[in-house]
Amino acid sequence: MTNRKNILITGASSGIGKALANRYACADSRLILLARNTEKLKQVANSCEQKKAEVIIYSIDITNTEAVQELVANVDAEYPIDLVICNAGVTSVLDDEGHAESWMTISHVIDTNLYGVLATLNPLISELKKRKHGQIAIVSSLAAYYGMPITPIYCASKAALKGYGESLRGWLKQDGIKVSMIYPGFVKSDLSDKFTSDKPFMISPEKAADIIYRGISKNKASISFPFPLNFGIWLLSILPSSLAGWIMGILYGTKKSALNKS
Repeated sequence: MTNRKNILITGASSGIGKALANRYACADSRLILLARNTEKLKQVANSCEQKKAEVIIYSIDITNTEAVQELVANVDAEYPIDLVICNAGVTSVLDDEGHAESWMTISHVIDTNLYGVLATLNPLISELKKRKHGQIAIVSSLAAYYGMPITPIYCASKAALKGYGESLRGWLKQDGIKVSMIYPGFVKSDLSDKFTSDKPFMISPEKAADIIYRGISKNKASISFPFPLNFGIWLLSILPSSLAGWIMGILYGTKKSALNKS
């Protein structure tokens, strides 16, 4: 019997999550894929099974944090997780008039991007510590480095993940648990299609998955892409705030709002 590597991926029905599932699919992998859309999950599963992977799918809303924690705990009890990739996420963009994001929008973004990750990892961390083994990867965004005025709550949620993931890496290192933070720029997806501003250096989900796969394999603390966008955003974070704010204001004024779930 093949000793398969158990890999759990959230937001696996489209975009980066779908591409990662296909990238990790092989005869040595057991993929546990989570997303809301059952039909899309089945399509991803079929593609991965053609590559000889064993695939288990669960249709679940990542914002249902109690259900997510229960599901992840049950899955880990049966298939001890070797790698978890927290990828599920949504975005929100201000409208043309620059109206404040509604509380419903704010709650939805935070519940998905932040609490969804916390609910996924909360039941796993103690088990990984017991096993002295495992790897965690969290998909944040280059927007975590410097907030864009067009997407306030999205940037806030991704910045929170940055701080959380960096803390986990330092905390869990002594237990043999590896943690990588992932900071994508623009990746072609349903989500990016709703972003109405310029999307410089946009890459395909498949290319993003290759970069992430290599970075996780090397246990990189930070996996950011694409260059030179990642360098430019990092540079903004260290420039004087007045200059950085002026540059960002020119690049990203108020645009049409969008909210889309992966």
